[in-house]
Amino acid sequence: MANQIARPDADDTDGNWTDKDGGSTLYTSIDDTSTGDDATTFIKVADQSSNESCVVRLEDVDTPASGDAWIKYKALAEDGGMGGIPGLKLELLQGDSVLDPAVTTTNNSVDTGSFTSYSYTISDVSGISDWTDLKLKITMLTNTGAFELMKVTQAYLETQEAGGGSAAKIPVTLFINGMST
Repeated sequence: MANQIARPDADDTDGNWTDKDGGSTLYTSIDDTSTGDDATTFIKVADQSSNESCVVRLEDVDTPASGDAWIKYKALAEDGGMGGIPGLKLELLQGDSVLDPAVTTTNNSVDTGSFTSYSYTISDVSGISDWTDLKLKITMLTNTGAFELMKVTQAYLETQEAGGGSAAKIPVTLFINGMST
């Protein structure tokens, strides 16, 4: 079987993030199944002198059999020429809570030349109890400069193939006083 992919399937909180054209539907701009559309669809946010977050809901996946999971994303940072590039933090949420142990990645070196793919390995998925209630929080971390811009063209969670969760059901025949039930 193949790994499972949980792509964004709904907006939860937009904050000051918009789609490429300034609209308010974010998830459709970062749910790409391929990495080739970079400048065609993306979400973006400008530096507002504070960290700027948005939250998207992820598609349901079955409990993985075992092993790692990955937060994967493709981003581009733009420096306004006033003091550096912003950072980008991605957090996996269950419901409205950051998972414990925390599933967070911070990238303070987002490429400024072109959209670049990044991957963060989650080696401990024990904090995830409901694989159908996951969200991805995306935060641009402001820098000291002004006119900074963060763009994200793809973001999703990848897990191992399904197989965990409940125990297998095995048929059992009972014999009581010579009779089966």
